[in-house]
Amino acid sequence: MDVRWLEDFLALVELRNFTRAAEFRNVSQAAFSRRIQSLEQWLGTPLVVKGASPVRLTEAGEQFRDSARIAVDRLFEARASIRTSQFEVMSQVRIAMPNVLARSEFKRLLDILERKHNSSFSVIVGTTNDVVGRYLAGDADILFAHDCKAIPTHDSLGQHERIVIRRDRFQPYATRNAAKREAFGFPGTARQPFPMVAYSQKAYFARLFEHVLERARAPLPHKITVQCDMSDVLKEVIAAGYGIGWLPQSAVEDGNPPQITPIGGVEWGLDVDICAFRPKSPLGPSIEAIWSALRKRDLAGKAAG
Repeated sequence: MDVRWLEDFLALVELRNFTRAAEFRNVSQAAFSRRIQSLEQWLGTPLVVKGASPVRLTEAGEQFRDSARIAVDRLFEARASIRTSQFEVMSQVRIAMPNVLARSEFKRLLDILERKHNSSFSVIVGTTNDVVGRYLAGDADILFAHDCKAIPTHDSLGQHERIVIRRDRFQPYATRNAAKREAFGFPGTARQPFPMVAYSQKAYFARLFEHVLERARAPLPHKITVQCDMSDVLKEVIAAGYGIGWLPQSAVEDGNPPQITPIGGVEWGLDVDICAFRPKSPLGPSIEAIWSALRKRDLAGKAAG
């Protein structure tokens, strides 16, 4: 039995959809389905009701769900405990963060941490879904990611410690070329929808955008011209005048004269947090010291606010 089968099953339990669960686990849907079937064969009974949409668990699946979660948690706790006892050998701190934060925040975090702690860092980067999945699988000690209480990055992170590093703003941007910007006609009409540069549906920022629409309770007629998971790519496309797109403000703060500018009223934006996450179990003196430094910075920021 492969522990990945248990992780796949728990992802399916949470997302209730084979396609979304497979994307989250970063495998093809065919491979994901084979893993679920392998787990069912190992147990000797079906775990999901065939053909049900959204996915429903069988009675055996409901019974096995808690056991699977406990088994995975205990395995990772055991691994964390072993790694803690070997901290002198494994002194490198493993950090996971999306590409968008690696560009805007990593050097800033190093300036805070490296001056106080003699540690080396290994950094995992990728899309938000990728790095969250790697962190939850135990491949990183600390996760840095955008998070919004209304739309959590991942439900499982609610069981982890969380520190707010700073506030960010998710809002629409357009080219600084005034003529092109005005031609977009934001926020658009039914007859003339504005061109939009968008995240793919599986991206975390796509979920934030859907929340913006729900909260605004106003129509936003648009047609998608470019779709991509990477904020840096979308920023370049927006600057080139291909459409309007939503970005975190941190992705625009690069120190150079900005090539894009915010557009629209406050109703089209959303405050989000840049957060640090870590498991609640002890992870060794080096990581504990770094977390303590981040905690003190968070408390100092709250006091100043």
